[in-house]
Amino acid sequence: MDTRFSKTENRNLSRKRYTNEFKKEAVRYLVIAGESVASASKRLGVSSNQLYKWKGLYLGECSSDSNAKPDFKEVVAENERLRKELRRAERANEFLKKTVGYFAKDEL
Repeated sequence: MDTRFSKTENRNLSRKRYTNEFKKEAVRYLVIAGESVASASKRLGVSSNQLYKWKGLYLGECSSDSNAKPDFKEVVAENERLRKELRRAERANEFLKKTVGYFAKDEL
């Protein structure tokens, strides 16, 4: 018995099709959750390349669908800027904690 698949059968088995609604929701999740594309792709079961492609296609549409008052792309840019600022502040805070601990040891 031959268990090999023809090229057309193999292609049909490995290819998944997603609805436009699923794609838009994936992009909306990606932006709102602020997760990296890699972790979001694992969570959604989609390749990261596909998410990048959908993000480019549907990012503008998500803004009109969600009735967002400010420009959606501006909110995304501000969100990214604030995340970077938070990471910088957390690193500074960690440094200050270590510094205080170092000087507190000398006083005991």
